[in-house]
Amino acid sequence: MFTITMLPELGHFLLILGGGCALFSALLALLKYRWPQLDWPLQPLLLGQFLGLSGAIVILALAFVLNDFSVAYVANNSNSALPLFYKLAAVWGSHEGSLLFWMTVMALWAYCGLPRRSQDKGYLLMLHGSCSAILCGFIFFMLLYANPFARLLPEVPIEGRDLSPMLQDIGLILHPPLLFLGYAGLGICFCIALALLVSDKLTAPRLDRLKRHMLLTWVFLTAGNALGSWWAYNELGWGGWWFWDPVENAAFIPWLVTTAALHCLLLKNHNPLAQLSALALVLLGFSLCLLGTFIVRSGIIQSVHAFAADPERGVIILLLLLLYGGAGFTLFGLRCRHYWRAGKLAPLSPDGQLLLGSLILLAMALTTLLGTLYPLFYQAIGLGSLSVGAPYFNSLFVPMLALALLPMALSTLPKVNYKYLFMLAFATLALTAVVLYFRGSLDPWLLAGGSMTLFLTLILLLYLLPLPSKNSKPLNIPMLLAHFGLLISIIGATGVSCFEQHSLLRMGPGKGSILGDYTFIYEQTRLIDKPAYRGEQAVIRVERDEQLLTYLYPERQEFNTNGMSLSQAAIHRGAFGDLYVSMGTQLSDEEFLVRLSIKPLVSWIWLGGALMAIGGLTALRRRYQQQPQAAFLNASGRLQHD
Repeated sequence: MFTITMLPELGHFLLILGGGCALFSALLALLKYRWPQLDWPLQPLLLGQFLGLSGAIVILALAFVLNDFSVAYVANNSNSALPLFYKLAAVWGSHEGSLLFWMTVMALWAYCGLPRRSQDKGYLLMLHGSCSAILCGFIFFMLLYANPFARLLPEVPIEGRDLSPMLQDIGLILHPPLLFLGYAGLGICFCIALALLVSDKLTAPRLDRLKRHMLLTWVFLTAGNALGSWWAYNELGWGGWWFWDPVENAAFIPWLVTTAALHCLLLKNHNPLAQLSALALVLLGFSLCLLGTFIVRSGIIQSVHAFAADPERGVIILLLLLLYGGAGFTLFGLRCRHYWRAGKLAPLSPDGQLLLGSLILLAMALTTLLGTLYPLFYQAIGLGSLSVGAPYFNSLFVPMLALALLPMALSTLPKVNYKYLFMLAFATLALTAVVLYFRGSLDPWLLAGGSMTLFLTLILLLYLLPLPSKNSKPLNIPMLLAHFGLLISIIGATGVSCFEQHSLLRMGPGKGSILGDYTFIYEQTRLIDKPAYRGEQAVIRVERDEQLLTYLYPERQEFNTNGMSLSQAAIHRGAFGDLYVSMGTQLSDEEFLVRLSIKPLVSWIWLGGALMAIGGLTALRRRYQQQPQAAFLNASGRLQHD
């Protein structure tokens, strides 16, 4: 008789069912591709893999809700005192559950978002077969090395270890799911790219389908990266918004490549050179996503963001990367020669500038990848430890970002002579330099950020100058939102990087400090005792012009379940800057190490990210409203009707 204690076994069975359906679906697609006369249906297997994974993750969530500590994953990441919404968030809070969530989303996306009927059987079989193959590889990896339903029998703990305090935040509820939705989208786009390469024609509806999936993937990755930065700023207590941490880079690099691929797909003219470049970038984006998964889950780096530290698991993920990435680029190498010679683009045309901008974004991604991997290789060959930090990334990334604005401007303003545009860029750089010189601080980062801000502002204004009329084209609202979001983020990053003020000092009751225009007065220390943690809370009065502005309450917390200590910063948020106070280690009976910070325009970074994501959603809505033309590009590069 089935009882509630057997739910993990049912979840394990459903995971096996999903993996078996994915395996047979991939094999059947291969057999039908080789022998088209086979009349075995593929749809039941596609439905089986989707239902199996969906049922498995629902049962895992029930195990958290029911406090089933016989399940190792639940015992390691939950506690009976944990609030319900954190128990549900803990489903994807660590290695095993996050993989299950990722694969479930991909199975849902594949079943509900991909076509199941087409006149081109080869295209359809490659589309679903490759997706099933990816699901199969990761499901069997979970079953053998990362089973979320593994039991702790017969010694079942009375209580769980609790979820890491750093993950008990709204950021955990939103940030990882958005990233995994983006990773699932990269997997789907990877399969579409493979199917397009197998097909003998690049039809406009199929390219438009890839474009829609890429837009949605880009929105998820944009929102996920922005929320990850916001979570680090709020929760980790160090006050920064980006550290160039290897795990942060592992999510940021696929975003750069996805942005480059998306711009290639947005070309107005169906040029095979640009479309094949987009397909190559899609293949690279998913491969880099798998590489990032290896970095995060192999234990080769130490980070608060890392999911696991098991080298054996890392080797398997690396093998999956070599299998899927190698197969994708091998197919690309075999098929791209049919279209390569047909593609030509004028370098100074809007489409040519879009392609050039995509190449610069690719260079930015590869530069970031080099800085992330080089220390790992350096240590792996026995040369010792090496640190590559913000100076390397900033010194290369910022100039390349400035360089990328030129082709972006040329593609945005096709009627502007490129000579005048270069003169405008030089003028903004010179004007910014003169202003900073007379202000007495010719800081290179402020010069770069200020000139980029001024240049991008002028470009957007020039785009808006020809007001819409009956004979003019409507404004490209998605492009405006995305580029305006980039402008806002650049302003925010420049402001907080160049004008931040901070002080690290010893404070206790009755002591105060002046920072900028603000006076911080430490009034008292309160002892706090809550169900999840206990610790100390500082009461700090903030004054401006001898008038009370606000009270800030930073905390030093020690969690009851695992004894882990955490500094919870207090933030006074404003439209033009934040006041940030964090409480460090205790130095005496009454004194603590306190960090005071004034962070100008820091919230603009995430406001810009939100605007970029909204721009992507607006473009996605517009694309669903438009009907793609039923035409295709043959190997000679001519547009023909399907």
